[in-house]
Amino acid sequence: MDSIIKRNIRDLDYPLIMIMVLISVYSFIAIYTATYGKSDPNIPTHIIIRQLVWEGLSYLAMFAMMLLDYHTLAKYRWWLYGISIFLLVAVFAFAKVNGAHSWIHLPGGGSIQPSEFAKLATIVWVADFMSKMNEREFPNYSLKGLLPIFAAFVVPFVLVLKEPALGQGLVMIAIMVSMLFVYVKRRHMQIMLAVGVVFVIAFVAAVGVYPNQTIKLLENQHVLHSYQTGRLVSFIDPAISPTGSGYQVLEAEIAVGSGGVFGQGLLKGSQTNGSWVPFQWTDFIFSAIAEQLGFVGSSVLIMLFLFMLYRMIRVAMTSLDDFGAYLIAGAVGMFAFQIFENIGMNLVISPATGITLPFVSYGGSSLIVNFLSVGIVLSVSLRRRTLRFD
Repeated sequence: MDSIIKRNIRDLDYPLIMIMVLISVYSFIAIYTATYGKSDPNIPTHIIIRQLVWEGLSYLAMFAMMLLDYHTLAKYRWWLYGISIFLLVAVFAFAKVNGAHSWIHLPGGGSIQPSEFAKLATIVWVADFMSKMNEREFPNYSLKGLLPIFAAFVVPFVLVLKEPALGQGLVMIAIMVSMLFVYVKRRHMQIMLAVGVVFVIAFVAAVGVYPNQTIKLLENQHVLHSYQTGRLVSFIDPAISPTGSGYQVLEAEIAVGSGGVFGQGLLKGSQTNGSWVPFQWTDFIFSAIAEQLGFVGSSVLIMLFLFMLYRMIRVAMTSLDDFGAYLIAGAVGMFAFQIFENIGMNLVISPATGITLPFVSYGGSSLIVNFLSVGIVLSVSLRRRTLRFD
């Protein structure tokens, strides 16, 4: 342990670590109850044991990253970014899983999801670019000066959309917006936000007024695939396809609603225990929590997420350098969007996009990347004070 860590160990964000442990408890309970005693062939063998193994590896990765000086990441930014792009291209050499080239299959039956690692690699590259721009004698904060940042996000964004994985692509956009929010001039951010708002309003209006024509246009122009437009239609009105694209959404909504205030109890949820929600252990894990633990239990989880984001923002505000602050800004944007989108699609206030609930849903790649991101935050928290001389 280096001298800085020894001197500043009291500055470590211990509340953040405790929050991660509590969220992991939620994850174990939710995955166990969503898969216990079920014969669904889609459920991975020994799923809860696998999740516990991934949890253990993720915590090791988090603490290893915490001990590593986060400035080291800047030295390898091009390697990290280049390898992530290579993996995003290599994924197309492997067979599709659930209709998408999202996984690289490893010998022995394992697999990795390159898009998860691409998010973190892109955050590192962009954070280093932004911090170095701030150090220049004449920094370029114009829209033209932002082109390298846009390019850094566009490359993985296009590759991820090609898989196709729209949800991961939207997360990339959320990361970019959150990092630009703390970097660009207010006038430029207002322009970008105005353009974004106009685009969203126009899209929602087009879908609302001309749903069939808009959806056909998106499919004909290969912007969205048929199953993605099906999810969009189900969001507008799940009853349109109650046994098709709207089935999972409707069943999840029933599960959330049937939880009531205090829930039906563990392993007693009618929807969860009856296997009515397909792939509940991944995208719709929140419905299992809401049904069994109710409004109170699910609200506690949401509060833990909010407190987690607060602690991260607090560390960013006390970071000694811009690089650390930008790294955390990217992580906050990534987590905030995924949490809102996943819980939103369980409550039918946002369309289903295949985004998992961070730290809770089943999955190895996402767990590793998420905990590595928290490890970066902890690394910044350990080094946010200047070294004191004895």
